[in-house]
Amino acid sequence: MKETFSLVVVLTVVGAMNAFCAGVRYDANTWRGVQTFDVRTLSKDLASHTRQLVAVKFNFRGKDIRHLKPNWYQGSIWQIDPDKKGKFADVRVMVAKNDLTAFKSLPAQAAPSAPELVLYGRVERDAEANFLFIRLVGRNATVDASGNATVSW
Repeated sequence: MKETFSLVVVLTVVGAMNAFCAGVRYDANTWRGVQTFDVRTLSKDLASHTRQLVAVKFNFRGKDIRHLKPNWYQGSIWQIDPDKKGKFADVRVMVAKNDLTAFKSLPAQAAPSAPELVLYGRVERDAEANFLFIRLVGRNATVDASGNATVSW
């Protein structure tokens, strides 16, 4: 009986670790619908993309990260606006507590030749506070032969 219980516990822990490390999985139909936006474009019309999975190009994350809810942190991602010298565009993001370290590893300062990075997330609305944001799910996307994608940090 002890051996069976121990085996169940070990398999549960291993399964949870695999699920945590594996990232978020999207079926081929959902993944085909992912559109890529830059921050400048998406920030102007975020409301029209509510509940959509999107890829967002940006240059750096905001320095300020606030702990809003027990398992969620609010931050922002920014992009240099080439049309307006010295100006930037930003969009608000929510990051799960488990993903916070990965989010903090992104560059937090603008550089003249800042590389363009991509994050994946779902556009959502906080009904209580009435604001739009992107709930980030990861940075790296891997697509299998059948078109299903796994997004991880």
